[in-house]
Amino acid sequence: MDHELLYHAYQSVANGKKCAFATIVESTEKGSPRKPGAKMVVYEDGTFEGTIGGGWCEEDVKKACLKVIKTKKPYLASFDFQGGKPASYCGGQIKVFVEPLEAVKNFILCGAGHIALPLSFMMKMLNYRVTVLDDRKAYANKKRFPHADKIMVGHPAKSLGKLSLGPADHIMIVTHAHAHDYECLKAVVSSKAAYIGVISSHAKKLKMQADLKKAGIASRDIRRVNIPAGIDIGAQTPQEIAVSICAEIVSLENQSYVGSAKFKEKR
Repeated sequence: MDHELLYHAYQSVANGKKCAFATIVESTEKGSPRKPGAKMVVYEDGTFEGTIGGGWCEEDVKKACLKVIKTKKPYLASFDFQGGKPASYCGGQIKVFVEPLEAVKNFILCGAGHIALPLSFMMKMLNYRVTVLDDRKAYANKKRFPHADKIMVGHPAKSLGKLSLGPADHIMIVTHAHAHDYECLKAVVSSKAAYIGVISSHAKKLKMQADLKKAGIASRDIRRVNIPAGIDIGAQTPQEIAVSICAEIVSLENQSYVGSAKFKEKR
């Protein structure tokens, strides 16, 4: 096993970049370019490391890797080296398993109050790296959030400005003041974050949207904000609200799997 290859792939996902592994899982005859266990990793920008043998086969596998990065669905491909098209006379056949390796996902909580606490636990259980932002030391501390990967004490909107946000980031705005909520939303609404959610009533939603529009924020950016955040499950308690928000994030992350027959048949 190429440990350096694995290490580079790990560094990539830890830094928020996606990639895909291609591994030869079966080689039926002598003559095939490489044997079972050979790997290559392809990054989302098209660069790659390692090899499964080169040539047209490797080019096809690179394309498959880029597709898998987008769909998040593993893929098993078969290749024949018996003189087909394109011509190859090495002999043998191989099967290559292509699997996505997603970037480490970040969950950034603006606020450390009643809803934030159970929500942070749930998102940690879903394997997100959790960051908590709040201007209250009595709330934003390791005793209250022992599981958090990072805690930033200070004005939440200013703390957000210190973070480099990208497609691996999921932001939930649930501070203790409307003004803080708005400032946090304004700071991230045009970012490349994968998810932006805000705890909100209907009246608060309309006010925030109007204020963002007056501030010159593009309509397309305003529309992508999940406000009010969560799926309507009739949630009342902080724990139930946290469940509804987690469910929304999971459903968006797994969008290509939503709509399975077992749920369509449910009455």
